[in-house]
Amino acid sequence: MNRELIIRLCLAVLAILIVMLLWNAVKGADDGMKLVFVIVMGVIGGILMVKFVIPWIGDAFGEAVFSSGEKVEQDEMTKAAACISQGDYAGAISHYEKMLDDKPDDPFPVAEIAKIHAERLHDPHAALRALEEHLQSKDWPVDDAAFLMFRIADVHLTHLHDFETAHDMLEQVVGNFPNTRHSANAHHKISELEQAQYKLIMEQRGKAQAADDGSAPVA
Repeated sequence: MNRELIIRLCLAVLAILIVMLLWNAVKGADDGMKLVFVIVMGVIGGILMVKFVIPWIGDAFGEAVFSSGEKVEQDEMTKAAACISQGDYAGAISHYEKMLDDKPDDPFPVAEIAKIHAERLHDPHAALRALEEHLQSKDWPVDDAAFLMFRIADVHLTHLHDFETAHDMLEQVVGNFPNTRHSANAHHKISELEQAQYKLIMEQRGKAQAADDGSAPVA
C-alpha cells in the first residue's frame, strides 16, 4: 500500500469521526436543528465527493486498467538510465532485458542494449549479435524490421567503419521494403555513406601522396 493511499484513507476516517462528533453534539437538539445539520453535511459531503473522492476513484481505476505496464516500463528505463550514469553498464543491460521480457515485440530495448555495447563497452560485435539475433528471431512488422536493420547498418558504419556491409544492409532495406518511407530513407543514407566513403578515400590518398612527397629525395 503506497503512502498516498494511506493518507487518503486517514483523511476519510478523520472526516467520518468529525461527522460523528458533530452528530453527537446536535442529536439532542430539536428537529429543525437536525434538519439544518443534515443539509449542511449533505452539501459539504457533495462538494468533497465531487472534488476529492470521485477523482481519487477515477485515478485509481485508470492506473489499474491502463497504466500498470507503462509504469513498469518507465521504472525499468529510469533504473537503466541511473545505471548508465553510474557506469554500471551490465546493470543497465539487465533492466533493458527485463523490458524485453515484458514486451518481446518492442525493438527499443534491444536497440538500447546494442547502443550500450557499442558506445559504452566499445564492443560493436556484441551490439551486432544482439541486433541480428533479435531481427532473426521472428517475422517483424515492417517498421520494426526496418528499425533494426538501420541500427545494424549504423553499427557497421559508425563503429566498425565497414562501408560495404553497411551499404549491403541498406540495400536490403530498399529491396525488402520498396516504395516505403524506409526505402526512401535507405536511399538517402546510401548517398550519405557513398559521400563519406569517397571523402575518406580522398583523405587517405592525400596522406599517402604527402608521405611519398616527404620521402622523395631532394635533387
